[in-house]
Amino acid sequence: MMLALLAAAAACPSLPGIGPVLTPATNYVLVGEYHGTVEMPAVAADVACAAAITGRPVIFGVEFTPDSQSALDAFMASDGGTAARSSLLAAPAWREPGGRTTAAILDMLESVRRLGKARTVKLIAFDTAPTPTGTSPEREAAMAVALSAARAKQPDAIVVALTGAGHADKEGFTSAKPPFLAAAGRLPAAETVSLSFMRPGGQFWGCASPTGDASGGCKAYDMPPREPVVPRGITLDPKLRGGFDGLYSVGGSYTASKPPSAPGTAAR
Repeated sequence: MMLALLAAAAACPSLPGIGPVLTPATNYVLVGEYHGTVEMPAVAADVACAAAITGRPVIFGVEFTPDSQSALDAFMASDGGTAARSSLLAAPAWREPGGRTTAAILDMLESVRRLGKARTVKLIAFDTAPTPTGTSPEREAAMAVALSAARAKQPDAIVVALTGAGHADKEGFTSAKPPFLAAAGRLPAAETVSLSFMRPGGQFWGCASPTGDASGGCKAYDMPPREPVVPRGITLDPKLRGGFDGLYSVGGSYTASKPPSAPGTAAR
């Protein structure tokens, strides 16, 4: 048994600092991202792999709406071949042209699919339709309910979800009038580890610039650097950024990931 666990651990990409995240008390890990990069979905896939080798079932949440759930189920049961990917890409979620449905997201789902062949892993679509202002108390509550409801059906499971950093913020949307809790703040605090990302700059794929200017359309935008590059891994320390239990680094600056249908798209 020990040899099998060591072999499985070796199969997961190295993610320093993941051990303290995956304690027996942790039932939810929210990986907050800036949509549209190559590297951030890869971290979420690595967290799922590390969670799976602890022996617990994994519920992996993606920011898709429930009308794509049947496509996710079919993909998990598939061989991951060309036909399976084509069917997955025909799901409603992929009509979104921005950073939630990129080649990197497809690669992440393929990693989760492969993980599910050896471990107990379920993919769930846990989002609702974004509002005109991006989110709302109702949307945040629905996201949290979807994650907790999935775990209620499998109480020994650990939930790993990739979501926009705002949804992963335990303090919520404090600048809103009136302020309201994000999805992370609606999950059991003692059972939830919420992570945000280091900000060393690079690029992301989106339909608006970091300032919200959408006049340039959907393309790769520069992400302003705010912090130095540090080695890849996770640092748990709530003092690093308000609303989060820690930060993760991808070990470099970010690379934009196009939607799979965009010309020139390549897997990571």
